[in-house]
Amino acid sequence: MGFKDGLSGNGSIDYALRYDAPDQGSREALAEARSVAQYLQWWPAECDVSIRPGWFYHEDQQPKSVEQLTDIWFRSVGRNSVLLLNIPPDERGLLPDADVVRLREFRERVRRELPTDLAHGRHPSHDRAAGTVTVDLGRAREVDRIRIAEDIRHGQQVEHAVVEARVGERWETVTEVDTVGASRVLRLGAPVTARRWRLRVTRSRAGARIAEFGLYRSEV
Repeated sequence: MGFKDGLSGNGSIDYALRYDAPDQGSREALAEARSVAQYLQWWPAECDVSIRPGWFYHEDQQPKSVEQLTDIWFRSVGRNSVLLLNIPPDERGLLPDADVVRLREFRERVRRELPTDLAHGRHPSHDRAAGTVTVDLGRAREVDRIRIAEDIRHGQQVEHAVVEARVGERWETVTEVDTVGASRVLRLGAPVTARRWRLRVTRSRAGARIAEFGLYRSEV
């Protein structure tokens, strides 16, 4: 994100790129921003959505389904964004009972999507020079959810990476991703069974620092 020198007329920061520009992060877009910006700064995306059809409470409306909320979660939190979920109060000034029930169901669904990190405590090996993180699960385990995160204190650097599983004597590509950032959650079409897993960064702006490489078997 590029920022111009000084403030705009209404006192807000003046951006070098339009807020709705389709390309906010490529090398080309950043080079364009640098030509007019005083400095560049990483800014997390925010996804604002209401649990109901609108932003305010209406008695004849119902909250979104668990499936809808889960899809929103994967498309926001799972794609390097912050999810701001609006829960409008009812006429009593309290959260509607139906919404509270739906929130509990939603939380349980997310827990079942990512129940236990199979890589937790397995002491993955990091090779920053090669841009790889390798983890040995101790035995072959089924995996169908993968969570990756960069240490964004050092910036968002990954431009492309592949997740591989050791099948027999070779590494096979399970899935790939173009960006990671603070949080990226990947759903596989079908479970993959392997003992050794590897995240390999194939392209990055600078040295990538991977803070998390989680492997899960969903209970959904």
